[in-house]
Amino acid sequence: MSYFKGKTVIVTGASSGIGESTAKEFLLQGAKVILVSRSESKMYDSFKDFNKDSYSIYPFDLTNLDGIDSFVKMLIEKEGPIDILFNNAGVSQFGYFEESDLSVLDKIMELDFFSVVQFTKSILPHMSAKKSGQIVTNTSVAGLVGSRNRSFYSSAKFALHGFFDSIRSEIIHHNVHVTLIAPGRVATDVGKNALTTSGEPYGRDDRGHRKGLTSLEAAKRILNAIKRKKREAVIAKWNDIAWLAVYIRKFSPSLYFFLAKRIVA
Repeated sequence: MSYFKGKTVIVTGASSGIGESTAKEFLLQGAKVILVSRSESKMYDSFKDFNKDSYSIYPFDLTNLDGIDSFVKMLIEKEGPIDILFNNAGVSQFGYFEESDLSVLDKIMELDFFSVVQFTKSILPHMSAKKSGQIVTNTSVAGLVGSRNRSFYSSAKFALHGFFDSIRSEIIHHNVHVTLIAPGRVATDVGKNALTTSGEPYGRDDRGHRKGLTSLEAAKRILNAIKRKKREAVIAKWNDIAWLAVYIRKFSPSLYFFLAKRIVA
């Protein structure tokens, strides 16, 4: 029997990319999945071939921070106990800091950090009360190493690592586990949709994401990390520069910063 059979899972950012593929993998493993995204039509289209009794669709804009608490309470009332939360929704960034409007940082932090913190804050009492649960968050390798053109994005992702590493030890006595997922290059539109210096989408798919894992391969590895309750998992091909960056940054910082000046991620 699948580890996920009978479990109820919330997936944010479920209409495309890693979120969509991971939600589908949860469904194939027998989980009941609560799909959350801004685009209701995309979710209906993406999951139309699955048993409609196995998933529920809830359109919601996570940048509505003040509405997250009541939204989460409504999900629990309608769907029952939640076993796993996968904080996946997010937006990337591509542009030099000196050339970037600080309003872009506000947008990145609002969705990538503050909405995750608020969603976690809202669901934690529920998981603590039932003495079980797992909070999984998609943070990116950009949360482990910084690189050119990614200062705002890395700020949000590093913040997530600091936040979850801090609360992990606070909530484990409730039997609530934290798993951080740090993907390298995955073949999605995350690079194409990245915000530029002015806040507009980058619009081009020319940064190597298509050379990475497929979103399906990433989803399978993510579920494996969740099943094993790993604290942190880098999700990337064995030859992805992400692995090299993480290890060089850890064991040879001088070499890392020498190379970082020459590589555009």
